[in-house]
Amino acid sequence: MEVPTVTPQISDIDNDVLSLEWLATSGENKELLLSRLHDFVAAYKVWQQREQKKTANFSPDEKIVSERIFDRITIASKRMHGGITLLQSSPDVLDAFTLANRAMLMQMKRSEDIDRTDRDQYRWRPFQLAFLLLTLESVADRDNEFRDTVDLIWFPTGGGKTEAYLGVIAFQILYRRITNSSSSGGTNVIMRYTLRLLTQQQFERASKLICALELLRKKHPYLGSEPITAGMWVGASTSPNQFTNSHNGTGALEILNKASGVVPPHKLVITKCPWCDEPIWRSEQDHGYTATENRFSIRCINKKCLFNNTLPLNVVDEALYQKPPTLLFATVDKFATFAWDERTSVFFGSNSGDRNLPPELIIQDELHLISGALGSIVGLYEAGIDSVLINNGAHPKYIASTATIRNAKQQIKGLYGKEHATFPPPGLSADDSFFTRTIPVEEKPGRVYLGYLASQMQKSDAFSTLTAALLLAPIVLFAEDKRQREELMDCWWSLLIYHGSLRGVGESQNALQFQIANRIQQYLEREYGEESQSNNWIDKIYRPMIRSHALQDRLNQVTSAQLTSKKSVEENAATFSRLEKTEREQGALDVALATNMISVGLDVGRLALMIINGQPLTTAEYIQSSSRVGRSEVPGIIVANYYRHQARSLSHYEDFRSYHQSFYRYVEPTSVTPYTRQARKRALHAALVIVLRHSRNLGLLTNDSAINFDRHNHSIQKAVETLSRRCRSAISDVVLHEATLCNLNELIEEWEELVGRCNNERERLVYRGDSSNKSGARLLYGNNDKIIGHWLTLNSMRNVEDNALSVSSGLFDPPNCRSTDL
Repeated sequence: MEVPTVTPQISDIDNDVLSLEWLATSGENKELLLSRLHDFVAAYKVWQQREQKKTANFSPDEKIVSERIFDRITIASKRMHGGITLLQSSPDVLDAFTLANRAMLMQMKRSEDIDRTDRDQYRWRPFQLAFLLLTLESVADRDNEFRDTVDLIWFPTGGGKTEAYLGVIAFQILYRRITNSSSSGGTNVIMRYTLRLLTQQQFERASKLICALELLRKKHPYLGSEPITAGMWVGASTSPNQFTNSHNGTGALEILNKASGVVPPHKLVITKCPWCDEPIWRSEQDHGYTATENRFSIRCINKKCLFNNTLPLNVVDEALYQKPPTLLFATVDKFATFAWDERTSVFFGSNSGDRNLPPELIIQDELHLISGALGSIVGLYEAGIDSVLINNGAHPKYIASTATIRNAKQQIKGLYGKEHATFPPPGLSADDSFFTRTIPVEEKPGRVYLGYLASQMQKSDAFSTLTAALLLAPIVLFAEDKRQREELMDCWWSLLIYHGSLRGVGESQNALQFQIANRIQQYLEREYGEESQSNNWIDKIYRPMIRSHALQDRLNQVTSAQLTSKKSVEENAATFSRLEKTEREQGALDVALATNMISVGLDVGRLALMIINGQPLTTAEYIQSSSRVGRSEVPGIIVANYYRHQARSLSHYEDFRSYHQSFYRYVEPTSVTPYTRQARKRALHAALVIVLRHSRNLGLLTNDSAINFDRHNHSIQKAVETLSRRCRSAISDVVLHEATLCNLNELIEEWEELVGRCNNERERLVYRGDSSNKSGARLLYGNNDKIIGHWLTLNSMRNVEDNALSVSSGLFDPPNCRSTDL
């Protein structure tokens, strides 16, 4: 089944208006800029009018639906025109807009060939510029009617969602610097992801933009004296939490001291300069990392680089607490830290007096992943974080993005307590929304999906037979055609194999080690007969068309690597690097075995061949994972390897064509239930603690100030009321709302009783206790704490259940078997 591709390009748009070079200098001729931007939006209006003419013969019910569609399109059009009007009326907005385009141009040049001079190629995709115009008013004006609307970028994978919101980030950072230069420091934008690997990749991707913005700040003094920086805030398994930690060796200083040879310390994340691509690490004596007991910094070691002194990037938690970054990248799991650590208050601007404003833009990428148990917990923490920002005088703008989502309205309401607007709004047909258009396969080849079911083979035999054929295919097919070999050989050389479990990865690894080479040899014998037995048969058949040792290498040993959560940061980074290598480069991979961690974030243009082992649990997962290949001009081939003993696989095999003709229709609705009893039990108290610790001027921030809680204090009452209203905005069920408020009052009473008891007994009350100090009471405690506190609190939002020990009682032991033998 060939699935058509979707293009973000529009043929009847003036190319100048999309040119970053032109937009970056257009402030010099404002009238021409405004005229071309109005023409750009007018083209959208013309398309809408053409679509409306198609409804002439619609039935009454169809017309009601079409009117809702056109209402959303009209609102989007008006918002874009509103952005253009703001550019006309506000010199500050215009200045920030042109500088944002300049920054995007600078980073885009660095993202490709840094010596490239073809300026005409650096352009916005139409929907990216449209989204920037659409959000201008609600980002710049905190009183705008759409400030409380979550703008959801819903666009196919690989379409350019990241650049769309990077443009908004650049504008927001620059606009705050221009209009509030004296209080523009601290954290301005928060970017949130669900996966650590994706967070790291997007941090590295955005670092070029931050470097560009910092260069602009140095050039224009009115952008403030505080550097524009980015920081990554994730778990200790990905980057250091501390400057030094001699106890377990996880501090930045220990990681740097243990590094040796030419292999960079990948746990320090930034391994090459984002501006000039120079490696940060050459050897122990020649590198750009500086780590001490109270400092960590990174610089480029290229003396000609503009960032030879220091890069505006950091990845160590303690460094981020010292100097909160302008753009904070974090996993949603890390936000559990707000309940535990007073130092995290710097990200709210809470402990800087009135010098730094709170964050004004919050972006959630891959929104569809914030669902289920994780989404329910995130929803409660979100209520606490949002309440802190409101109490601290902020009114942040929220933006989200996804390629696969259903039931977005309910999900966003449950998570953020806000309405949403999808962009681009869908048209009458799923094939045309003006900003996206499905290209018929007659015009351009699409991704090819192939269903494979070996009903008479064992699972391992079916897999090894398929894999051997796909590994051999590019060599056999393109050996005698030089043009096709150069265009297609590399793209179909590396085989990406998706698995739904770690067990599946292990089974595939065994097959690669013990079966694949034999299968390849069997194919060759069947194709070439006795000739394939001679010692120099490869040279005879293929000379001089390809490297004759390429096939011999695959016969001797298939080179493979794994991308899974079980691998270390260093191992996964090395595998990603090898996937970038072409088939002619040393270290290129034949096979990459992966779990669902590749379904978001893996963006390697040369990959075009994939096996999906077994039908993934959700259609969204299937679409996301299969879109990892075929992202360049070479179409992707995805082989769905169905299991004969798996009912879901058989069902999808039987309905293969109808399913793939419209698989976006089968995307499952996402669900979040933050205010159910089970979710409240796990996280509502954490939301309360976050609000009261981090809201300004309550005197409850420090670890030993938990005993200062007084429910009758007017400021505390106002903070709690903010949380109560925030919860109410996300709950549509009256009974659930009343139960949540009742639960919140119970938590307040418990805290008050604990404070009274500690005061009567002259005992300390802290939020978090030290394991070496058993004195005093603790308001919070974790699953691994030896000393029990009052409220069991999560250290990570994924750890929603405590571990349990299972012991056999002996009642159901098999005959002649004791429980101690099990």
